[in-house]
Amino acid sequence: MIRDLVYRIRALVRRTAMESELDEELRVHYERQVEKLLAAGVGGREARRQARLLVGGVEQVKEECREAWGVELVENAFRDVRYSLRVLRKAPGFTVVAVLTLALGIGANTAIFSVIDSVLLSPPPYAEPEQLVAMKQNDSLQNVIDIERQTKTFAVGGGVTVSQMDYTGGVEPVEVHAAFVSAGLLETLGVAPMLGRWLSREEDVKGGPHHMVVTHHFWREFLNSDPQVLGKSVVLNGESYTVIGVMPPGFDLPEDHANVFVSLWVGYPEAAPWRGVHFMRTYWRLKPGVTVKQAQADLTGIATRLATEYADTEGKREKTIVPLHEWLVGDVRPALLVLFGAVGLVLLIACANFAGLLTARAIARRQEFVIRASLGAGRSRLIRQTLTESAVLALLGGAGGLALAKWGTSLLVSLKPEELERFSGIHFDARLFVFVFGISLLTGAMFGLIPALGVARTNTVESLKESGRSVTSGRFAQGLRNGLVIAEFALALILLVGAGLLIKGFARLQSVNPGFTAKNLMTMHLQLPTGRYAEIPRQTEFRRQLLERLNALPGVDAALISDLPLSGSFLNHRMVIDGRAPVPVGAEPYVQTLSVMGDYFRVMQIPVVAGRRLTERDREGQPPVAVVSEEMVRKFFPHEDPIGARIDWARKNEPHRWMTIVGVVADVKHTGLNEPGEAAVYAPFAQMDEAWRRWMSVAVRTQGAAPGLAAEMKRQVWAVDRQIPVTDARSMEDLMRVSVARHRFNMLLLGLFAALALVLAAVGIYGTMAYRVGQRRHEIGILMALGAQRRDVWRLVMSDGARLAGIGIGIGVLGAMGLTWVMRSLLFEISATDPATFLVMTGVLAVAGMLACWVPAWRAMRVDPMVALRYE
Repeated sequence: MIRDLVYRIRALVRRTAMESELDEELRVHYERQVEKLLAAGVGGREARRQARLLVGGVEQVKEECREAWGVELVENAFRDVRYSLRVLRKAPGFTVVAVLTLALGIGANTAIFSVIDSVLLSPPPYAEPEQLVAMKQNDSLQNVIDIERQTKTFAVGGGVTVSQMDYTGGVEPVEVHAAFVSAGLLETLGVAPMLGRWLSREEDVKGGPHHMVVTHHFWREFLNSDPQVLGKSVVLNGESYTVIGVMPPGFDLPEDHANVFVSLWVGYPEAAPWRGVHFMRTYWRLKPGVTVKQAQADLTGIATRLATEYADTEGKREKTIVPLHEWLVGDVRPALLVLFGAVGLVLLIACANFAGLLTARAIARRQEFVIRASLGAGRSRLIRQTLTESAVLALLGGAGGLALAKWGTSLLVSLKPEELERFSGIHFDARLFVFVFGISLLTGAMFGLIPALGVARTNTVESLKESGRSVTSGRFAQGLRNGLVIAEFALALILLVGAGLLIKGFARLQSVNPGFTAKNLMTMHLQLPTGRYAEIPRQTEFRRQLLERLNALPGVDAALISDLPLSGSFLNHRMVIDGRAPVPVGAEPYVQTLSVMGDYFRVMQIPVVAGRRLTERDREGQPPVAVVSEEMVRKFFPHEDPIGARIDWARKNEPHRWMTIVGVVADVKHTGLNEPGEAAVYAPFAQMDEAWRRWMSVAVRTQGAAPGLAAEMKRQVWAVDRQIPVTDARSMEDLMRVSVARHRFNMLLLGLFAALALVLAAVGIYGTMAYRVGQRRHEIGILMALGAQRRDVWRLVMSDGARLAGIGIGIGVLGAMGLTWVMRSLLFEISATDPATFLVMTGVLAVAGMLACWVPAWRAMRVDPMVALRYE
């Protein structure tokens, strides 16, 4: 091989030297022709032109030689491809297994890469996204205004909070997502409306006009894509809004979905003037040349000044910014990277199988290569043909992988958790095709080189002297196949342990007590419109009528609460305790606050630990009362009885309206099953001075399955007020499933990849052992002829396979410790080195390996010594 390579290098050098000499001769010839023409009296320009024509003929010959050489290369390549296809067609079993093996590995990688490309790599769909930052903490409109006035590093900023508004222009009332915004939001994101304009700063004031901008989806679905929509009125929450703009298709907020955009001053005037209402997500655009670090320093200075001036609301509040892209993908990045690493391991296992198949194929065709070499085929020609065959197989596997990836991506989108909305934007583009076929060609080149090197090592003379039975793989090929099987087992164990840890953590997560009973519990969400329910008495009357109607249904117990458990939606208030030492203004502790009506704790089956539940007697005009959670007691009343203690919300320059604690209930998971319980205060709707808390969830418990209950609940709501939309009607068990959807998603995918790795590893060791039994058939015949029993042969094969599996498992244990350390943030109440998981998954892989060795061992036992001794 080396001599052949040296020969080709010398030929290339000679050809290059000849071309250089030809170029020099042409230059000298050209100069001589110019001199002759000048001496004959031809002008300088005309002399040079005629000289070029004379020399051009020689140059054309040279160019034609080069083109012929290139055509020869192309023809040779096509000839190799045609021959490869013909050879592969004659071995359909080998071709199908090799292509399918690669397709599985490449398809899984491509599907995950498409997700990572869409979610992690693609920048947010806004102008100059590298200049956009998001504030980690929610903020108030008044703070947004002050930051805009005082900043030296932000070009513009804006805030948004999404709530619900009623739209009654259709067949039945529906709830639309309304974004209450500041005027600078769209300028910050750098997106212009498709029609009309955005809200101006002059309109974004107290008492401003009822203008709104709608999304393309709302314009299409609710306004019939009316091109003359600008200036028309739409009724939301019983009030008329004028459409002044339509956003382009695909536009959405960075973290929320919205259908319409209105000024916060207009859509939610109760909250706009309050600095302590920190419910807006804020985004900022850096000035050109400003770094995030510089902007953070500027923002910290502003926050310090605000904390000094408004200690009651801003005293200990931090303000931290991060690049928008990082903020959007930060919570899903670890899981996606772990999954990408997992499918990378699957691809390596598939490639190891592919290399093993190619090696076995090359060994089986060794005599063919020897004969072709003896007939004059050079080593480079044989290597090129071998690489071409592997490249063809790899490209076929890549094409199959692309088809599997298309299906797999659809599966990923269908399994995705609801909060991973960016998954919906997954698409196939040119980069994905480059990724797929880049992997395919790289796989073919890398793993096709292994059998190609084996071909190059073949000694033609010695091989022709060998008999058929002595044409074996040799130490190099045998060691290579053993190494590939060991690698497959090590990689498979890493994936199995990772999947086992996620499965065990998920099982523990599902066994967590949420603090209530979810079975036979139906929920729905309502929001009272501002115009008709601005006052507390009207709100209270609606709630009472609705509860009376729902409780009148056969076998139904109903209650109302402001925010459902596990919804992740709740409000925090600062709290003070009567009789305690005064706390500095702005340093009061936060607690969750939930308003309820009806026998809420009985309906939800939340245990009462001490005292009593809230009852119908706890209504307006009666002394204010409250029920608190156990965590509240542990945190603020660790060594005393909380019953009878008085609490209130921290308010500046207002007399306290103390609430007496009358009961203690078990902790309820409001943010997630994997989150600890928090201090919570439950108070009656009717006793709370919260006219702005117009949203509510209805919880209805039945004695058993109740088909059609959701529709009946809607009818009861509309019997009280026909214009109130009902949304999110679903069982509490569904809500619990949604709360653990991300953990289930990670577990399912990693488990799927681990199962795929297990199958590929088992196929790998099966192929290796089956091949070795075939190669040692003569040896096995001799052993049996000398007296070896069938069980001895079975033990010989099984021990050989066990040795390879054992080495791979040992290496895999070390690798699994590294992987699980990386994925520890995805685990719930389980150690990344959980011994039981490691032991179980090691046993699973060992059993799979032994089962894969069993068939070759069984075949070895059935070898006929007489036939084996005659085998050539």
